[in-house]
Amino acid sequence: MNFIYISPQFPKTNWYFCDWLSKNGVRVLGIGDTPYDQLDPLLKNALVEYYYVPSMESYADMFRAVAYYAFKYGRIDWIESNNEYWLEQDAKLREDFNVKTGVQPSHIAYFKSKYKMKEKYREANIPSAASIRYTDLETAKKWADSIGYPLIAKPETGVGASDVFKLKNEDDLRSFDANKPQEEYVLEEFIEGDIVSRRDRKRQRRADL
Repeated sequence: MNFIYISPQFPKTNWYFCDWLSKNGVRVLGIGDTPYDQLDPLLKNALVEYYYVPSMESYADMFRAVAYYAFKYGRIDWIESNNEYWLEQDAKLREDFNVKTGVQPSHIAYFKSKYKMKEKYREANIPSAASIRYTDLETAKKWADSIGYPLIAKPETGVGASDVFKLKNEDDLRSFDANKPQEEYVLEEFIEGDIVSRRDRKRQRRADL
């Protein structure tokens, strides 16, 4: 099996994906923007070959790297980065090289768009926070009146919690409207809850014992 791992050096957790793929008999082929000499020894040992590209933003360079591997090793079975930033590029490479595993471009919006994700949740009857796309202040005010404050404003697409705002009242909503970043935003109802991590669950199991 030929598995092309995009950006195997970042984040560090990718090293271990590559390591275990290799231990399970998979031919792991890396493409990344870190020079080979700077890769961790664990990662080097997991990779059959590594193709350095100066910029992973260049689709032409990424295409050329995959084409090289396909010519040298035959049909590519997987192309994956496990990185949300590269979702669209990963999907495009899969389409161009007829790799059927993984998300294809026609479905990528449901993984990147916070609003479109909710469509799939509703189809599957999975409860989720009510949300709307932010279009204008008046529409947002009417929706806020029906949902109630506080609200969360977050980029329609994006990684992590950057540029996320908690709107406690109409004044906050007006301030957000006046200073909103250029990208598209969604508003969501604010839901109180407890963060539960794997560590918390382990502690609870020990307490139950």
